[in-house]
Amino acid sequence: MPLEIQRVHAAVHYVIEKTDPSKLGYVKLNRILWYSDLEHYRWHGVSITGLQQYTRTPQGPMSNDISRAVRHLIREGKVAERLVNVFDYTRREMICLKQPDISVFTVEQRGILHKVIDIIAPLTANQLTQISHDDPLWKELENNDAMSVATGSVITRPPTSK
Repeated sequence: MPLEIQRVHAAVHYVIEKTDPSKLGYVKLNRILWYSDLEHYRWHGVSITGLQQYTRTPQGPMSNDISRAVRHLIREGKVAERLVNVFDYTRREMICLKQPDISVFTVEQRGILHKVIDIIAPLTANQLTQISHDDPLWKELENNDAMSVATGSVITRPPTSK
C-alpha cells in the first residue's frame, strides 16, 4: 500500500479510536480530518493524511479515500460499524476494535487531531452545516468541485470551541 494511503488509513483509524462512537459518523470523520489537514498544512506545507484535496458535497468536505479507508479497516477487523437510528435517518457509527499504529504521526500531529476532535465531535449536524456555509472556500465552489487543502489552509478559518 502506498505511503499516502497508509497515512489516510492511520489517520482514520486514530480518529475513530479517539472519538466517542456516538459522536462520530462519516460526515464528522471527514470534517475532523479536513480541519486537521488544513491546520497542519498552514504550518508545514503538507497535510496530516497526505490528501491534497477533498470534494465539496452538500454535507461538507468529503474524501472518497476516507470512506475507502473505513471499509478497509472494517475488512481487516480493526474497526466495526453499527447502524443507529437518529430522528429521521440512520447514522453509521464506527467503533475501534484494535489499537491504531500511531508511529506515522508526530506528537504535534496527534495534538492537532485531538484539538479538532474536541471541537468537531460535540457539534450538531446543523452547526456543522453552518460552519461549511460560512466558509469562504465553500462559497467559491460548487458541489463536486475539488477543495484544495493548500487553498483551504489559507482562506478557511480553523474551527474554534464555543
